[in-house]
Amino acid sequence: MEVTESSFANVIVAFSLLSCFTLLFSSALRNLLLSRNWNNKKLKTIELFLRWLPAILFFILFIRYAIAHILLNSSHVHVAYHLNSDSSVLIRLLCLFVGYDGASIMLMFVILITHLLLIKYIKIKSTDMVDRWFSLLWIICLTGVLPEQTFEMLNAAEFAPVSEDLLIQSAKKGILASLIFGLILGFGPHAMELNISRKSTKPLLLTLGIFGMLSISIGPLDALVPLSNNIWNAKLFSELEIIRLGTIITILSLFSFGPSIVYYSEKIDTLIPVGKNRSMSLAISILIGFCCLIFLSIGFLYTEWSFVSIFYELIYELFPILFFALIFSLLPIIGLDERARPELHGWRYGLFVGMALSCINSALISLTLLHGWILALFFSLTLPLILESSIMLNSKIKFVNLVTSLFCLLFIILLMTFFSDLNVVLPTIGLCCIILMEVNDIQLSKVNQLLKT
Repeated sequence: MEVTESSFANVIVAFSLLSCFTLLFSSALRNLLLSRNWNNKKLKTIELFLRWLPAILFFILFIRYAIAHILLNSSHVHVAYHLNSDSSVLIRLLCLFVGYDGASIMLMFVILITHLLLIKYIKIKSTDMVDRWFSLLWIICLTGVLPEQTFEMLNAAEFAPVSEDLLIQSAKKGILASLIFGLILGFGPHAMELNISRKSTKPLLLTLGIFGMLSISIGPLDALVPLSNNIWNAKLFSELEIIRLGTIITILSLFSFGPSIVYYSEKIDTLIPVGKNRSMSLAISILIGFCCLIFLSIGFLYTEWSFVSIFYELIYELFPILFFALIFSLLPIIGLDERARPELHGWRYGLFVGMALSCINSALISLTLLHGWILALFFSLTLPLILESSIMLNSKIKFVNLVTSLFCLLFIILLMTFFSDLNVVLPTIGLCCIILMEVNDIQLSKVNQLLKT
């Protein structure tokens, strides 16, 4: 039996990527067409078409995948290697979730359904921004999460089934993984754009952050990447499958931890006007964030990797992160300065986008940058409140932010000293930062209430 690629699936995936890139720039396209006197009805039709096109193209692939299982089309690799000619309908349906390729396509199905439902039922600040976040997520899913062999075909195919017990066991893990991670990632683009004035926003984001970090630590990641069952130490980073694991963990971290950063940064900018030493706090935040990315990655890898290998991979991996972070921090130069601290806002968004795009770079060490990335984002919130001088920034706010910053730094050093498993270190750091951000926010809210009274 000869395995071949599906040219049909490749064409659909290529058009899906093209549709995502188009959706990324849909607002710019709309403004261009408005300047050429297009009416709103036509623009609305184009906007809906661009928003639905990635979903339509994926559903074409998914329906083809599902029909192949239901009709027992043995020319599909996934069908031939899991089912038999007399498999029951229930087993055929369960087989959709079997293996990391089956779990991955079902994960994308759950992401898409969640996203489409939330478009209709949840209120957000900017639909354009949700489109951009979803486009970025979907590009990463198509290029880094969905395995290539999902749609492979067989010539002169014959059934070579696995036992039903193994199939059912694998399907259970696949169902659990696709639901848990699919709901997190499907909600993530919308969570980035929730309105901070709504009372339900903060509990939702805290739940998302905690649930997302715990899912990385104890969730069924092995259904998507079997390598995740191993200890995530420096020895593991010579395996090529670590790239795919890093991609999944990166988007989970971005869309579970990232919304909390957006929420707290917007709240700080709303309550605390910019003070003196704004440029110094920006420079120090960028410098310390840069150091966190580099030195925490080196500290994790140096026991197994040579410094030459580490620096080579870091240069390759850090370029998109720092490029977008620095470019975004310069946006106020062209007038995008509606926030109190627009440069820091741009720095954070650059870290978001750069870290996401580094997944597409496919470097072995992308996973080791995540704890430094989390710390860089956390310090981008605390350092301005420590370094700036303003009437609104009293000694209590500065003291609390200084203590939480030092505690976070010491905690991560101790954690990396006693634990070499990144599966323990990364979620623990994420949870710690979420708790410390809430501590800082409580103090900020107290001071704000005092000023009002």
